[in-house]
This record gives sequence, structure tokens and C-alpha cells, in this order.
Amino acid sequence: MKKLFLAAIAFIVSASAFAQTRTAPVKVEGGLVEGVTIDGVNTFLGIPFAAPPVGDLRWKAPQPVEPWRGVLVCDEFAKAPHQKAQARQPKKIWKNTDEMNPATSEDCLYLNVWTPEKKGNEKLPVMVWIYGGGFHQGGTDGPVYRGDTYAKKGVIMVSLAYRLGVFGYLAHPELSKESGHGSGNYALMDLLAGLKWVKENIEAFGGDPENVTVFGQSAGSRNIQGLICSPLSEGLFQRAIPQSGCAIRTDAICLSLSENEALGKAFFESLGITNLEQMRAIDGATLQTAYENSTFMPKFRPSIDGYVLREEMMDATRAGHYLDIDYMIGYTKDDVPKANFPVTIGAWAENHVNNLNRRPIYVYSFDHPQPEDPKNPSKKDEFGATGAIHSAELPYMFGQVKLSNKPMTKEDYELGERMSTYWTNFAKYGNPNGTGKGDWKPYTKADQNVHHLDVRK
Repeated sequence: MKKLFLAAIAFIVSASAFAQTRTAPVKVEGGLVEGVTIDGVNTFLGIPFAAPPVGDLRWKAPQPVEPWRGVLVCDEFAKAPHQKAQARQPKKIWKNTDEMNPATSEDCLYLNVWTPEKKGNEKLPVMVWIYGGGFHQGGTDGPVYRGDTYAKKGVIMVSLAYRLGVFGYLAHPELSKESGHGSGNYALMDLLAGLKWVKENIEAFGGDPENVTVFGQSAGSRNIQGLICSPLSEGLFQRAIPQSGCAIRTDAICLSLSENEALGKAFFESLGITNLEQMRAIDGATLQTAYENSTFMPKFRPSIDGYVLREEMMDATRAGHYLDIDYMIGYTKDDVPKANFPVTIGAWAENHVNNLNRRPIYVYSFDHPQPEDPKNPSKKDEFGATGAIHSAELPYMFGQVKLSNKPMTKEDYELGERMSTYWTNFAKYGNPNGTGKGDWKPYTKADQNVHHLDVRK
């Protein structure tokens, strides 16, 4: 019996090794990259899309990627941006946390690509994921941020990293003087650089650079709101799916440049640092620790610098100073109570179709609470909510229900299949129903429809 068990294990291991092979090299900006093919999906992890933003490049717009010789093997996630160490300790509800890179680094501008094995000359739609984390934590290797399900549905998925916290949002009078156009929006500049990389390189992977959808959740959704309001985004993407973030609220998301500069100046003065040379000389890990231990954590935010952002996102949204493209937008039923997304995202949708007279959009509410694990009963989340909480939709819309350690049911898998199809259909056609009629009605002047996503519907 023991021999049979060991033989079975050996077969599984050998079959797994056989299923994972190297891809053909792909030429991108900087040189050749090689990934791995797993179950019919070509996976490229850790492709550099800009020069490391370290040393003299700290708090500068991302610079062109540094070329390399030979073939760069891209088969594991790069280090995440600097952030609190606790943020890199994922919850036990996920099965694949060993795939994450536990380390963080200032050298963090890398992206990942999942694509089906190329067949013919068809150019595939592209989806670009922007992770959340309150502008101060997160990474592309979050347990469910996988693109294999989307690739199998005929869409290429890319996930982009961007600088966080003091590295991504610090403004300072010296930095503004150096750039000539303000400071404090390095994270958004990273995302813009990543989207430019996609436009210029994704065709080599079989993608269509003229059919790109950005999607993101929480702070990722807020970053999307920044992108659609930025004059620098024109032509970089054609559709957007902001989840639990992009809204019309009474509170501001951005700081004025002078407010953010004052914060940055006060932060460095608290460290006894008074000039730009000293600011860039301090070690990245030391700077992160100093920031975590300061009273300035987590106050840095996007700046109204007049270059990346010309006005507060709320004002730009109300006035229609944002991209007129296809949108699918939504929230979870028990989302962040303080944000009141049913009202604030509803206000965004109503303003879009009623006040601005723009094209219909698609609005959803994710209503399904994940199953309870009797051994590890759920408690209130960090926002004081239970049920279909903030981020609850992620394993479903990524089609990654299988990665949860919770006792998922057949209905959970069916909901994941339905939602991942909705998301990829929207990327393909601008309509979650696909090319024909479906059950998800658009939000229009005549019918302000919100589509409720649940195992029962």
C-alpha cells in the first residue's frame, strides 16, 4: 500500500513538472523574456517595465527600463514595494500563499503577464489589474490576483506594481522645484508608465494595444479614478472597472500640492533632514521604518500638482473632466460602512448618465457572503462589517474560488464562473453579457439598474 502511495505521489510530481514548460522568448523593451507554460497558459512573472526608482531616481518619474543581455527568465514574482511587514503576511484562508514573495524593496517596478498560448494572428483583449491597499500596502502577488482563468477565457491579463506610501506619494518643495511640475504622484506615474509599456509591448504576447481594460479594487479603484481624470492617460486604455472606490463623495481624495509639500517638509525635518541630497541618501528600508514610526503615517496621498492631476478627483468627476469610455462599476453589499458605496458610487453613476449625458454603464452589487468555516468563524473586518465585506468579490471575479480554504460550495464555484465571464466579456465587448442579450441590464436614465451578484442569481 505504501509503495502504491509513493508511486502515486511520484506520478503527480512528474506530471506537474511535465505540465510546466518554458515559453518561447518574447522580445519586449529591454530585451528578451521567457516565462513558463502551465496548463495552457503562458505566465511571465516579474518583467521590469521601468528602471529601479532608487538612488537619484527616488521620487522621480519612472525612467526607461535598463536593457539586459540574453534571455531574462520571468518565472517568479518580484519583490513588493516597501510597506509594513505585517502586510506581507497573508491570511490563512488562502491555499497558495507560498507563491507570494515575502520580501519588499524600493526596486519594485515590475509587471506580470498571463496569456493563452498564441494561436493564429488574432489580437486578444487586455485587462490590466491595479491592486488596492490604502495607498500604503499591496502587491501584484496577492493570493487571488492570478490571470490564468482570464487567459483561458481569451483575455490577456497584466498586473502592475506601483510605489507606495512615502515612496509613492511624498511631495516636497525641493522635489517640486527639481521636476518643474510639482511632486507627490509617483504611484500614478508608475501606473501610467506601466500602461505605456502595455501599449508598446503587449502585441508581442498576442494582445491588442487598442483594447485595454483597467480594473482595480479599493485604492486600486481610487487610482483608476486618478487615471481617468489625468490628462496623461489619453489613449492608454479604452475601458475601466473600478471596484469599491471610484465614487462621488463629500471628502476629498487628493491633497493640494502645498498641503502635501508641507507634510513632506515636516516629515523630513522631524528626521533632521533638510535637503534633497540627504533625503535620497537615506536607506530605503530605514526610510520605510522611520515613516511607519512617524505621526505622518499614512497621511501622504495623491497631489493636485497641475501635471498628473489638475484638480481634485471629486471635482473632476462631477464636472465630467474624465475619460469618456466604457465603465463597469460596483461594490459589495456590506462594503466599508463609512464610504457608503451604494450612495457614493450611485452618485457617480447618476452623474455620469443623467448630468453628463454619457453612454450607459454597468453597475453591480456583490451580495454573497463567503461560507463560514466552523473552525475559524469570521469576525468583523477592519471596517467593522460582516457579510459580503470589502474585497469579498475578489476570488469570484478572478475565477479563483479554488484557492480559498473556506468550505466553498458548488454554488460558489458557479458564481465564480459567472462573474469571471462577466468581467472578461466586458473587456472584450464593453458589455458583461457578451455580444448577445443577457440578464445584466445597463444603468441608464430610464432604468437605474444595479445588478445583484449572488449564488441565487
